[in-house]
Amino acid sequence: MFFQDFDRLARNLERRKFTVHAAADAAEAKRIGLSLIGAGSVGFGGSVTVGELGLYEALKARGNEVFSHTHEPPEKKDEVRRRANGARWYVASANALTEDGVLVNIDGAGNRVASMIMGPENVLLFIGRNKLVRDVAEGIERIKRDACPLNARRLNFDTLPCGRTGKCADCWSDERMCRVTSMIEMKPRLIKSFHLVLIDEEIGW
Repeated sequence: MFFQDFDRLARNLERRKFTVHAAADAAEAKRIGLSLIGAGSVGFGGSVTVGELGLYEALKARGNEVFSHTHEPPEKKDEVRRRANGARWYVASANALTEDGVLVNIDGAGNRVASMIMGPENVLLFIGRNKLVRDVAEGIERIKRDACPLNARRLNFDTLPCGRTGKCADCWSDERMCRVTSMIEMKPRLIKSFHLVLIDEEIGW
């Protein structure tokens, strides 16, 4: 699962005060998430991984209060992003996870990484095995190579060249996606609990 030495990865993460959960597939990851969240309010960061789990729909169906800008019209997105930051749980993914347990993310608006650092009581990230990298440098390379171009196309951003050609060139576009780069090396002090569900499937990007 994941690396040849999954136990070492888990120890590295736990030493950094993250709570680790292993899921054999997306269905198990979803069950873990629903169990952890319980009846609490939930904010969502933009995430293809979480979207593929169907967690938003499941939480809505059982009556949780949810805040997801992805499911709102343009004029409400910023308000919902801010409300998501104050929810009891914040749900998203990470763009990359290093072997020694550092979470690496690149944002455009910055709401997703901000909510992983301060605001919600609890953070819950779902991470597929395709997000795992050797180190921070490889993580940033992976994000700019694999994630940002696909997200630019998904969001209809006219970034040049990544949104058009699929290759990053450190652009100066008004719709540039790479504006905020963060490394979370340890659970932030003001986050009560920080859960990572590691999924033994390639999911999201």
